[in-house]
Amino acid sequence: MRNTWAVFRREFAAYFQTPIGYVICAVFAAISGMAFTLSLLNYARISQAPGMHGYPTVPDFEESFLSPWLVFCGSLIMFLAPLVTMRLFAEERHRGTIELLLTLPLRDREIIFGKYLASLGMLAVMLLVVAIDLTIVGWLAPVEPAVLLFGTITVFLMGASFFSVGMFISSTMRNQVTSGTITFGIFLVLFVSGAISEDLPAQYPAPEAWPQALKMAAAIIYGIVRNLMQEMAIDAHAEQMAQGVLQIRDIAYYVLFCAFFVFLTFRSLESRHWRG
Repeated sequence: MRNTWAVFRREFAAYFQTPIGYVICAVFAAISGMAFTLSLLNYARISQAPGMHGYPTVPDFEESFLSPWLVFCGSLIMFLAPLVTMRLFAEERHRGTIELLLTLPLRDREIIFGKYLASLGMLAVMLLVVAIDLTIVGWLAPVEPAVLLFGTITVFLMGASFFSVGMFISSTMRNQVTSGTITFGIFLVLFVSGAISEDLPAQYPAPEAWPQALKMAAAIIYGIVRNLMQEMAIDAHAEQMAQGVLQIRDIAYYVLFCAFFVFLTFRSLESRHWRG
């Protein structure tokens, strides 16, 4: 634990020894703050005349404003996560310090967890902005404390998932720009595939001329691919939780997602033994 803490302090301090840490936090604060203000003003306008905006009554505050804004904040981290994670291992390799780090009396798990916790520390700093905005929400509207709590947890779990992917990609790259680009590309594929899956028909529209066996095989493959696209979308598991609805499968998704990519990072570091 002492070695993990030492790695954490080294990595977390490194974010603020250069402007990158301040820039990331400032960008997140500016964009999420503008989205908060615009969403709140839009909700106020709709509440004054719901019929003019297609609502029979005043829309639910948590469902129409709070939950979408929280999911937006979590999705916003998708664009900033590559900047946080690309330096974790790729920069070490680029500067030639990875060999020194790996020869220190540190276990792989101490290095990985220390670096991952440092990235989560950056996430916690970014969440301070969300916490301030949620405090304002709790002061302006009668929102249940569970909604505010689970909303913050939702953004944290989304960010932790993005950072776990970025750390794994960084562990396989020698150039941090390449690492950041590939990480963002993966995030974009997951995000777009989730959006596309919502428009896909429930059943595969197989041509009538196809044999019955081919239709059944195509339907099975189509169903598997469609379900994977829906489940792999990181924001798809955040909407209900951001409204204070706790479902075990949503929590399990994020925990297993992070654990899977942390496990892949372990395997990536271990590969140095058989690569010589």
